[in-house]
Amino acid sequence: MIDIYVMEDAIKKVVVLMLMLSLAACTAQEDDNEAEHVDLLTAFEFANGNQEWKGGISDFPIDYLDSVVYKINNEAVPNSLTSSGKALNISAVNPHRDLFYYFLRKESGLEPGERYKIDFEFLVYTQLTGKVDGDLYLKLGATNFPPELSPRMSGTDKNIELISLNVDKGDTNSASGTDVVNIGSIKEFTGEKPEVISGNNFDKRIEVVADRQGNVWLIIGVDSGISGQLTFGMAALTVYFRKQN
Repeated sequence: MIDIYVMEDAIKKVVVLMLMLSLAACTAQEDDNEAEHVDLLTAFEFANGNQEWKGGISDFPIDYLDSVVYKINNEAVPNSLTSSGKALNISAVNPHRDLFYYFLRKESGLEPGERYKIDFEFLVYTQLTGKVDGDLYLKLGATNFPPELSPRMSGTDKNIELISLNVDKGDTNSASGTDVVNIGSIKEFTGEKPEVISGNNFDKRIEVVADRQGNVWLIIGVDSGISGQLTFGMAALTVYFRKQN
């Protein structure tokens, strides 16, 4: 579920962020029973650094490997979209109109071999230099192995070899995979002026089995068919882990 807020009042920003980061205020409204059984909760803002999140891009042709350029920044947020005033963002040009902009983080402390349902609540934004000439989808997910870039053949054109993450996020921008699911289109909210995208995956089930050390890897990103220079920013994130019997 995605809601859009154009925040012109600083008080509204703080209130929305407090709601997002409050387990009692947010999760209880969605499911009172599940709110009582949260096994692990992690919350992130980026005023003090990257919080162990790493970013990158994938799904570009292997011929672009030596020329692809992207930047990851922890910097002041346009229009002060969060109470901390900082966000983690990634920016890249997408000349072949198929690119996945992503952030990853290893999460430890879970019970080895146990299955967890994972719910995300997020504040993200996009900013575009150029025109909106393609689709843009927000995706979330988790794995029990380290996501890494590797060569693979394109799912839509078997003659093209791509550099892609070794996760299943669907063969097309709009598709969901077994590891990463499509939350919804955000292209209508993408332009030169950034807007906060506030939402969650409460209606999109995400589950993962922790590895033998109790680790999982969280993934958040956008699958883009837009050819211009796109910036994808993560301003705040809360993640709920619930063990499944």
